[in-house]
Amino acid sequence: MNALLAFEIVARTGSVRSAADELFVTSGAVSRQIRQLEDHFGVPLFARQGRGLALTSVGAAYYERVSAHFDGLRRASALLHSSSGRSVLRLRSYTTFATRWLIPRLSQFQLAHPQFDVRLTTVSEWSELGEFDAAIRLGDGAWPDLDKIPLVPNVLIPVCNPALPGASDGADLAWLAQQVLFFVRARPDDWSLWSQAAGFDLGRVKRTRELESSALAYQAAVEARGVALAQHVLVSGELEMGTLITPIRTSLDRGTFTYYLVSPLQTQKLEALSQLKRWLTAGHDVLPHTS
Repeated sequence: MNALLAFEIVARTGSVRSAADELFVTSGAVSRQIRQLEDHFGVPLFARQGRGLALTSVGAAYYERVSAHFDGLRRASALLHSSSGRSVLRLRSYTTFATRWLIPRLSQFQLAHPQFDVRLTTVSEWSELGEFDAAIRLGDGAWPDLDKIPLVPNVLIPVCNPALPGASDGADLAWLAQQVLFFVRARPDDWSLWSQAAGFDLGRVKRTRELESSALAYQAAVEARGVALAQHVLVSGELEMGTLITPIRTSLDRGTFTYYLVSPLQTQKLEALSQLKRWLTAGHDVLPHTS
């Protein structure tokens, strides 16, 4: 979905920069999403034209079909925004956490509490709350100026596609040292911390790749390109379906270092936030995430 959204905006605006501004990510991140989509279909969707991009004939045909669906989503969102008598709650979240854990629960929350209008914005990095009523923050919870409540356990596990040569639920550390390990730019210490817990010498690894987000690392693992270090709760769907396995059984529980819902200590949105906190921590079942 991230790649499709990047494609739709670039096709609509003719600009990678405009898409980056609209999605609150870097131009490089948008370009990588476009390349991922072109690699998936095996055809070029854009051709460079001067300083901008122009759709190829295949890309134009694809955009004609895809854009109708995004237009429908925008119309539906505009209808929700225009609803009267509802308390608006502006929420910000990391993109990967939003798509893999938060959004399904927010959808159910909106159905159960139509009096609240939750408007979600996704970002790749934490910044101060600013205009937002609440946000998802990753850390140790030591923020005296914020109200906070932990949402999920933060348990790190290595994951890969079972089709990766030599992969199994009982692979050893020697096997791991021969694989491509995916590092995530926003979480640079995860492999080092897990390696200490597993007694693994990270210096033995000869091949690594740094990716923009956890979502990209998980997708690369699903495609059998290497091994990602995942937060268990964010790949539970793939583990249930068997598209990912845990080749090394060592896990690392980060304890209090996890995802929190944070909000100001003083707020006029106390009722909406209280209802949202209760909902997100009540353990409501949702359908497994699928890639």
